[in-house]
Amino acid sequence: MNFDSFVGNKSAVRAVRMAAENGGTGHAWLFCGEAGTGKKTLASLFAQALLCGGGEAKPCGRCGACLKFLKGAHPDISVIRKPADKSFILVEQIRKVREEIYIRPNESEYKIVLIENADNMNPAAANALLKVLEEPPAYAVFLLTADNERKLPETIVSRCRTVELFAVPLPEAKDWLSRRMPGADPAELSAAVLYGGGNLGRSLSFLEDTAVRRGYEQALELARALTTRREFDVLEALAPFEGDRSGLLRLMEDFDRLLGRVAACKFRTGQTDPDAEALSARISPLRAAALHDTLDELRSALFYNANCALTAALLGARLKTVMETV
Repeated sequence: MNFDSFVGNKSAVRAVRMAAENGGTGHAWLFCGEAGTGKKTLASLFAQALLCGGGEAKPCGRCGACLKFLKGAHPDISVIRKPADKSFILVEQIRKVREEIYIRPNESEYKIVLIENADNMNPAAANALLKVLEEPPAYAVFLLTADNERKLPETIVSRCRTVELFAVPLPEAKDWLSRRMPGADPAELSAAVLYGGGNLGRSLSFLEDTAVRRGYEQALELARALTTRREFDVLEALAPFEGDRSGLLRLMEDFDRLLGRVAACKFRTGQTDPDAEALSARISPLRAAALHDTLDELRSALFYNANCALTAALLGARLKTVMETV
């Protein structure tokens, strides 16, 4: 893969490409945007281009440095991720990076540290990173990715060049998905594009992960239950999540995105969305906005450890009230 094959976000790609080719690198970059927009892919391409020993079109993918990079064996890049059994990137991981960054590069002009989901650093880790960002060695390049830039301390963000990535237009997403999954059923492909809303990673997960498709079906079942105004239907749609906090959070997220599609039906031209259009007969844009506000409030409470079963029950009651009063 190279910069030319990266889909969408042309201005972001152009900025990164120019920095890699012209040497105006800067010592810290922050790639931010919703999960699935390609932050890690672009940051990884940037790292490979900086290490590449090929011609002008970097990364070339053929030189020794690129081959080592692609095998995960290049000595001048470190990748930091949250441990599988932990909730955060730990301070010990960052302290190790801070010690090693002052050892000069082995083979390249740069020594690169890629911190994936840097917004998962605990406060101690963030403070440890800040110390090295304040006075890094000249050859050091830190590449951070984050789903939520606001979860990072402003002192870290201010020391980074920020590259924000966004969803791509739906026709562009469909073209990419068709090339990526040439054997996919056209109806499933269209459903995946609508589910992703221009987020390529989310659309791909819809096609590849049955759990993602099932989660969307459950959100659709909840939306349909609300339109029937039968309390039993709503309770039945929420019953599987009474003891499943993460599942309930995913349901609320999928339902919220579906509401956005429903609200957009009144203003969309040239793009059909059967699921959303069917719901829009009973869920107006104003009602969708009120449902969103309810979801946002209860999602925040659940995130901060509200009782899962009580939150599920309250969610059903609050959503039903919105349908009856708005």
